[in-house]
Amino acid sequence: VDPYPPSGAALGPWKWTFSFGGGPTVVPGYTHDYLTNGWNFNTGLGYNFTPRVGLMLEFMHDGLGITNSNMQQNQAVDGDAYVRGITLDPIWRYHIAGNMGGYIIGGGGFYERDQRYTQPVTFQDYYGNQFTGYQNVHQVDDAGGVNIGLGFTWNLGWGTKFFVESRYHYIYTPGYHTQLIPVTFGFRW
Repeated sequence: VDPYPPSGAALGPWKWTFSFGGGPTVVPGYTHDYLTNGWNFNTGLGYNFTPRVGLMLEFMHDGLGITNSNMQQNQAVDGDAYVRGITLDPIWRYHIAGNMGGYIIGGGGFYERDQRYTQPVTFQDYYGNQFTGYQNVHQVDDAGGVNIGLGFTWNLGWGTKFFVESRYHYIYTPGYHTQLIPVTFGFRW
């Protein structure tokens, strides 16, 4: 018999689990040459095979900035980027103490990186008059990727957990591979 049952801190009383959260996203390594830090939103639905082992299907959305050098390279005056992903992630939970638990999560899935640039453009009308304006240009890249993370949970009662998680995503996007570290604060049932 486990003296620290995982249901006390790491898992609620149900087989199905749902989570949502958000927080800051850090852009590490050479990805920082192209993108800047931003924010994230994550939601997931999972199934718990045992109190310690489950499988999560998750959707993530990260809003990021674009570096000045990346904008200059694309002749843009402004820009931003979004990374979205759908991943399938095994999760393993463990008890720490009292109402506190932890978990390791990781897996892989499909990601989309959308870089949006605002570029100046000159238009000419029917009479030959020229006008300066702006156009939005998207560079959308789809690719597979992997992730691994670590989280902590606090049991708030009635199967509700507050969690803090940090996860590393490595996405095989063309041009340059995308690396992200979202730090997520949220709730899980």
